[in-house]
Amino acid sequence: MIKTFDKIGKILREFRKFYINKKLNNSFFSNNEIKKFFPSIKKIIQRISINNSWFHMEDLLLSIDQWGKTLTRKNLEYWIDKQFYKINNNKNKEKNVLVIMPGNIPLAGFHDFLCVIISGYKIIIKLSQKDNLLFPFLCKIMKHINPMLKDKIKFTENFFKEKYDYVIATGNNNTARYFEYYFREKPLLLRNNRTSIAILQGDEKQEDLIFLNKDILTYSGRGCRNIGKIFIPYKYNISHILDKSYLYKYITRNKKYMDNYKYYLSIYNMNKKICIKNNDFLIFKEDKNYFSPISVVYYEYYKNLDKLRKNIIKNKKHLQCIVAKNFLEEEICFGEAQLPKLEDYADGINTIQFLSRKIK
Repeated sequence: MIKTFDKIGKILREFRKFYINKKLNNSFFSNNEIKKFFPSIKKIIQRISINNSWFHMEDLLLSIDQWGKTLTRKNLEYWIDKQFYKINNNKNKEKNVLVIMPGNIPLAGFHDFLCVIISGYKIIIKLSQKDNLLFPFLCKIMKHINPMLKDKIKFTENFFKEKYDYVIATGNNNTARYFEYYFREKPLLLRNNRTSIAILQGDEKQEDLIFLNKDILTYSGRGCRNIGKIFIPYKYNISHILDKSYLYKYITRNKKYMDNYKYYLSIYNMNKKICIKNNDFLIFKEDKNYFSPISVVYYEYYKNLDKLRKNIIKNKKHLQCIVAKNFLEEEICFGEAQLPKLEDYADGINTIQFLSRKIK
């Protein structure tokens, strides 16, 4: 399977070049049949950007490019090497895994798909209606590359009628309660709402603040890896961050995002006691909560870094990423929140370890 996913990675990387340069690198593929997929991928992402205004073209291309860079033989072999025992000692290879995929950002469920297929299972995929075009086409390409996958991958509209042995489901807190009850008799890997935070210590470079805005605004701020809250030193000027956001002003072309921005700006302006800073497309609001709405980033002042560290460790169950410098061992560098590695499992739960669980 490594060869299959390595080939998909090459296709995704080359598609980016094709989209930008409007032509194919004829020396890249010896197989002319594979080249015919590129115009179709282009049409699909154009259709997606029209049908789902949350998925504007920049984010679709970013997701494709990121997966292209991730799916290399080197990365796959390194990742699988760490999971070798779990994968090769699994006796449930003929089992079916139902994966209920999210639709908040493009290809959000690809990592779960990768884990299931690499582990040797068959997969039943329930797509989100918000992200149901690109994934099936990539599976079509994979089946073309590796015909053995034809019997391994199935899409369903109604998982109630399917037979499965494991379940991986992602949803909000309300759907999570429903999934937890409905799948109570099956091994269930359940993910619900999480957010990400950043900690500034006042000595960040201009580049760090630019990258911080990337972590905030990529995918319209809809991913669990997007920064929704920032902790800043006492008396820090939040405008230092806001002033660096204009490189990502393309987000103003997203009507739904801007509707959120206008709504919350009007609500906050009506309440004169609420402390906010804003520009034309982003709001910073002083708030102790962790989960902020789209177009809004909460910020909170701190005086003692050690007390802050203890508080964040206490609330880690709500956090996907912590962006900082020399703050915690698990921290991520500025600008890399939406660039996860294969070993960066959602919610910190090793999906392959979950799938190696023995069932009757």
